[in-house]
Amino acid sequence: DKPLIEVFTIDSVQCAACTYMMAAANVAKEHFGDQIDVVEYKYVVKDNILRTMKMGIKNLPTMCINGESKFISIIPSEQELFAEIEKVM
Repeated sequence: DKPLIEVFTIDSVQCAACTYMMAAANVAKEHFGDQIDVVEYKYVVKDNILRTMKMGIKNLPTMCINGESKFISIIPSEQELFAEIEKVM
């Protein structure tokens, strides 16, 4: 199975920190290509609020890898993010 990168944001268009978190995930997607999946859950969408609550996410933005919170309100460097992804490949 491919690693799943889930980015929980308020809205990556309106929130600066969320924009940076999503940008980091997109850089990883460009680097790893079809080897990973990236999904954004915007808190402004009702169904995504339920997903955020189910995952136990307390702070936004948060990035999860395979269902595990890895970066909570901290934007990872490219090296940090790639290393975490490579651990689960």
